[in-house]
Amino acid sequence: MPITTSLSVAIKDLRAFMKVLEERNELVRVNEPLSVDLEVAALLRELMYRGGPAVIIKRTRENTLPIIGNLFGRWDRVMLAMEGNDPETAASSLTDLLNLRIPQGLLDVIKALGELRRFSQYLPRTVGNGPVREVEWGMVDLTKIPAIRQWAHEPGRFITFGITFVKYGNYRNFGYYRLQVIGRDRLIMHWQPWRRSAMYGELSERPEVAIVFGPDPVTMLMAGVSIPHPLDKLLVTGVLRGEGVELVKGSTVDVEYPANAELVIEGELTGEFVREGPFGDHVGVYSIAKEYPVVRVKAIYSRRDPLIPVTVTGKPVLEDGNIIRFGTKVVKPLLRQLLPELVDIYIPPEGLGYVIIVSIRKRYPGHARRVMTALWGLVPVLGKVIIVVDEDVNVRNWGQVMYAIAAHVNPSRDVLIIDNYPVEELDPSTPTPNLGSKVGIDATRKLPEEYGGREYPMDVTAPSDVIDRVRRIVDSLMGRSGN
Repeated sequence: MPITTSLSVAIKDLRAFMKVLEERNELVRVNEPLSVDLEVAALLRELMYRGGPAVIIKRTRENTLPIIGNLFGRWDRVMLAMEGNDPETAASSLTDLLNLRIPQGLLDVIKALGELRRFSQYLPRTVGNGPVREVEWGMVDLTKIPAIRQWAHEPGRFITFGITFVKYGNYRNFGYYRLQVIGRDRLIMHWQPWRRSAMYGELSERPEVAIVFGPDPVTMLMAGVSIPHPLDKLLVTGVLRGEGVELVKGSTVDVEYPANAELVIEGELTGEFVREGPFGDHVGVYSIAKEYPVVRVKAIYSRRDPLIPVTVTGKPVLEDGNIIRFGTKVVKPLLRQLLPELVDIYIPPEGLGYVIIVSIRKRYPGHARRVMTALWGLVPVLGKVIIVVDEDVNVRNWGQVMYAIAAHVNPSRDVLIIDNYPVEELDPSTPTPNLGSKVGIDATRKLPEEYGGREYPMDVTAPSDVIDRVRRIVDSLMGRSGN
């Protein structure tokens, strides 16, 4: 539900967001010390499953920095981070920029310049300094960062909510990649090969990273959203924030990162690969232990008295379910630019990004298959299962989707299976990491060309005047019965 109540402050950084949460009784504090070994994770999961408030854990038994968690455990807090603005509506304004035509005349030139000036406010801009650089740590010591062990069979402590910024030439990207701490100045970077950041890192002669904790909440949310290359994720973030992200250039690395963050780790990839995991991931099982690149920390900077965001993984639905929902809303307008027939898209949080339901305006035979293959081409590792339905089906109503499958699917005709296709490495169903199969289900009504040349059976319907009359009668009866 959109939040219409005016806010006491504009949410420019994490601390402003915390102030708003506290005013709304959406932030609590735990004064009792908890261990980063299992206890912190158990507390955060319990709060998320129960729909509880965000929480500050002031002390840990290991004397780490304080923790803030469960920031986005409920959708209303995501909307609060957006200051009541719907992410889909905000992202739709980006399509205006994408649709900007080459000017043909003087008036068109003036209009185009006005549009470009309007969108210039969303571009990231570099500043000389920022709060994240208030304190330079004299000694690099990752033991002070609240990395956690979530599950009993994990071999060590992991950073779960650090945002990795990477640069390749003029291209930039940022996202969440878990990091296993293996020393005071060494981390293992869990970069899956299909990730854009991994591609940039592999192409760079000197792969460097900035691992950022606690920028403004919209930037935190956008870190979990996949944006097709070469669209700049920072530009999309600026559109959603209503203004461009302020960046500072790293002191020891050639990477820019948000100036308003709580803490940043600057580091470089050493070229060394070390066994990482197993890790209890978002699919609810332990991921496979495998070798990943090592990052050597070169410097740490922070605000005074920084708070470090932490999240947890496990069987859904946890905090990441709301981040997936946010990402779906953001990318929907962009997908419609490429697939105008797309009416709606839904990624159920229980489906972990592996199940996608889309509705389309069907126009020609094989249209549903084209949409399936287009979506797999855009985001190859997501959508292990894609279900395509007609435009009159509510993709969020599982009953309607089930009826469409039951009524319109002839498996030999309407189920498409492709093999040896890129999949998410975390998917436990595939015996070969990063390689598996996809299934597409065409649950649309069939055109004559898809139905042996015959017209598809008509849906049963009652005349609208009859429906209206009996509804009035039933409303009256239900009212008299007291139900």
